[in-house]
Amino acid sequence: MGEQLIIRGVPTRIKMDAWWFGDDLITEGAAPARGQTGTRKDGTNLPPKTLGTLAVLIILGDVMFWETDLGISVAVYAVALSACMIALKPSGVSAKEAAIAMGLITLCTAPVAEAVHPLSLLFCGAGVLGIFIWITLGRSPKALQVVQSVFDIIFIGPFTLPLEVASDLRHVASGMNRQAIVRTAALPLGLGVLYLGLFAVANPLVENALSQVTSFNPLSPETLSRTTFWIIGACVAWPYLNGRARWRTAAQTPLRITLPSSPLINPVSVRNSLILFNVMFALQTLSDIGVLTGGVTLPEGMTYAGYAHRGAYPLLATALLSGAFALATQRMVAESPFLRGIMYLWLGQTLFLVLTAAVRLALYVEAYGLTHLRVAAFIWMALIFMGLLLVIVKMVRQKPFGWLIKANLITLTGTLYLCCFINFPYLITDYNMAHTAPEALDLAYLCGLGEQAIPAMMDFGQITDQTACGQGELPAIRFEPIEHWQEWGFRRWRLQRYLETYHDL
Repeated sequence: MGEQLIIRGVPTRIKMDAWWFGDDLITEGAAPARGQTGTRKDGTNLPPKTLGTLAVLIILGDVMFWETDLGISVAVYAVALSACMIALKPSGVSAKEAAIAMGLITLCTAPVAEAVHPLSLLFCGAGVLGIFIWITLGRSPKALQVVQSVFDIIFIGPFTLPLEVASDLRHVASGMNRQAIVRTAALPLGLGVLYLGLFAVANPLVENALSQVTSFNPLSPETLSRTTFWIIGACVAWPYLNGRARWRTAAQTPLRITLPSSPLINPVSVRNSLILFNVMFALQTLSDIGVLTGGVTLPEGMTYAGYAHRGAYPLLATALLSGAFALATQRMVAESPFLRGIMYLWLGQTLFLVLTAAVRLALYVEAYGLTHLRVAAFIWMALIFMGLLLVIVKMVRQKPFGWLIKANLITLTGTLYLCCFINFPYLITDYNMAHTAPEALDLAYLCGLGEQAIPAMMDFGQITDQTACGQGELPAIRFEPIEHWQEWGFRRWRLQRYLETYHDL
C-alpha cells in the first residue's frame, strides 16, 4: 500500500490566489462566537454581517429622512434599528426576549407617532438606548454602568466607524499583493467592459443606463450633501450595531447613596424642629383657608391674582424642603413613637400646603389665562404631592432609599409619557377662548402656539380664512399639509382632516 501524502502547509502565493474559497476568513485559533467582532484573517475588524446590516440602515435612513420633515419616519427607523441590534446580539435572544424588547421600543416610539416634539423624541431615544444597554450590559446593569454607556454611545460611538475604517485600510494596504490582484482581476474586468460595450450597442436600455452613469457628477453639491448624510447616518448607527468593549468604558463601581450626617441633626434638635414646623405650618394653613374662603381680607393693594401668583412657587419649594428634611431625619424619627407622630402630622400639613398652592395657581389661571408654564406648574405640583406620599409610605413601611428613587422615577416617567399624548396647544387655546373675554385675550401668545391652536381659534370665530394671526404684530400660523408618508403624525393628520372637513382648507 502506498503511503498517504500529507502537505503540511500551503504556499503563501496559493493562499493569496485562492481567497475566494473561504466564506468567513478568521484569524488563527478559535473562531469568534456568533456576533462577536474579532479580527478577521484579511486584517479587518469590520464583520460582514454587521456591515450588511449597516448598509440596510443607511438606505432606510435615506428613505426616511432625506429632504422630508420628521414624522412617523422616526418611529420606523427606531424600531428597525432596535430590531437590528436584537438580531446581532452576540449571545442570541429567545423569542420571549425579542417580543419583550420589541414591545418596549414600540411603547417608546408611540409618542413620536402621535407628534414629533422634544419630549416624544426623548422617549424614542431612551427606548433605543434601553435596548442597547440590555444587549451590552445584561438585564441588571449598575447605575454607573448605565450612565457611562450612555456617555460612550453619544460622545464616543459616532467616531468609532471612521477610526476602524482607517485602521483596516492601513492594514489591508500594508499586506496587499498588487501583482496577485492584477492577475486575478485583469481578465474578468477587461472582458466585462467589452461585453458591457456590446450590450450597450444591442440594448437601448443598457445604453440609456450607461449614459446616466457617465453623466453622474460626484462633485455636485447635491451629491456631496447626500453622501455626507449617508456617512453621518452610518457613523451614528454603527456603535449600536457594534457595542463591543474595545471602545466602551462602562464603569464597574456600584452606586451607593449615603445621606449626609451632621452634629446639628440629633434627636432633640429634630424634636424641636418638628414642633416648630407644625406650629408654623398650622398658622400658614389657617391663613390660606381664611383668604381662600373670604374670611380674611388681603392687605391693601394686594389682589387675589397677585396673592395666588405670589404664593404658588414658594409653597412648592417649601414642600420640597420638607421632603428632604424628612428623609434626612428618618432614622432618628423611626426610633421614637412621639417623633413619628409629629413627623406624620407635619407631612400631612405639607400635603395640604401643596393643595393650597394648586388652588392659588388655579385662581391665577382663572384671572389671566392658561399658558404652557402654568400647565407645567400644575404637573409639577402633582409630582411633588405624589413624592411626599411616597416619602410617607417609605417611612411607614420602612422601605429602603432605593425603593423611593425607583418609585419616583416610575411616577415621573409615567407622567411625562402621558403628557406626550396631550395636545397642550389646543388645550390651552380652548380654555382661554372659553374662559376669557375677547378683549382680554392674549392673541399674540395663542397665535404663537402654532398650528395645533387653529381648531380652537376657528371654532370660537377668532380666525377664519382672513386669519387674525399674521395681522400686524401677531405671529402667523401656517399649516403645511402632509406631502410625504414619512412626515405623517397622528396629531398632524387629525388637524388636516379637521381643516379639510369643516373649513375646506
